[in-house]
Amino acid sequence: MSNSSLSCMRKISPMQGGRKSHAIERITPHCVVGQTSVEWLCDFFYSSGKEASCNYGIGTDGRIGTIVDEIDHSWCTSNWDNDDRAITIECASDSFHPYAFNANVWKSLVNLCTDICQRNGKKKLLWLGDKSTTLAYRPKSDEMVLTAHRWFDNKSCPGDFTYSRLGQLAKEVNQKLSGVPAGPFKPYQGQVNADDGLNCRTSPINGNVIKTYPDGTVVIISKEDGNWGFTGEGWVCLDYINKIASAKDPATKEEEIMDGKQFNKFFNEMRQQWRDNDASAYSEEARKWAVDSGLIKGSTSGEFNGMWEDLMTREQLVTVLYRFAKMMEVI
Repeated sequence: MSNSSLSCMRKISPMQGGRKSHAIERITPHCVVGQTSVEWLCDFFYSSGKEASCNYGIGTDGRIGTIVDEIDHSWCTSNWDNDDRAITIECASDSFHPYAFNANVWKSLVNLCTDICQRNGKKKLLWLGDKSTTLAYRPKSDEMVLTAHRWFDNKSCPGDFTYSRLGQLAKEVNQKLSGVPAGPFKPYQGQVNADDGLNCRTSPINGNVIKTYPDGTVVIISKEDGNWGFTGEGWVCLDYINKIASAKDPATKEEEIMDGKQFNKFFNEMRQQWRDNDASAYSEEARKWAVDSGLIKGSTSGEFNGMWEDLMTREQLVTVLYRFAKMMEVI
């Protein structure tokens, strides 16, 4: 069994359990809790004296190091059975919640998992979502399964950032394993969902802040890099963007999109206008249409057959509906 050719260095830790006794069928990503280099990772697990190791380490710039050969048992997940059948990967991350990986680390993790699957004859990487389901599952000969450190010890590892994206990790790896190129990226409109605003940066994760988009701002995401999207001005974290729709025209203006708050404001203004304006010009014709169509039961003074009677007078509502029906050419 070979190690990954994606690794740029090899420094084997003495903190390990020798040859695995089980076939490789799992991958377990971990967070380092620090934006460390691959050299630091290799040195730490080699000489720190801490009874811990991993098969691979990914530094903050995305470079990969081999720390325990794939064929050997790392001490990484606080569970002998898992480490005996898993390739374990320590990844540089923020040192604070949710322990995010940057775009370089995420790309390398996707590529490394893909390479591990390919060299071990696996055609699919699975994320089953929880501990009991995963540990009870018996993978097929061409399947690899993702597991999490937090299932075996009282730790947050791999951090909420990565744990919530293990399904996305499997999806991206499987796309590469399938050999089918991803379709062309389609720009889309998204709305900022952040009470304190959303920082727009020169680059994903650690780029300088260019500006802050207020809550509710509509932007066009023209490309993505991991969990970051480019707005035309800079990069924003997609955790705080609610996708609205595909953007056929990259020059679409914000005012063409109406969110819930805007609609409510517009509706209240229009309701007041309907109350204030004289609708008598259409009233007689509209009332006849309402009776004939069944909108009003019995007669022009009969019971309104609907749920919106409290919004305006019956006559105003009927007139508005009549005008709308004529505009839509349904009558």
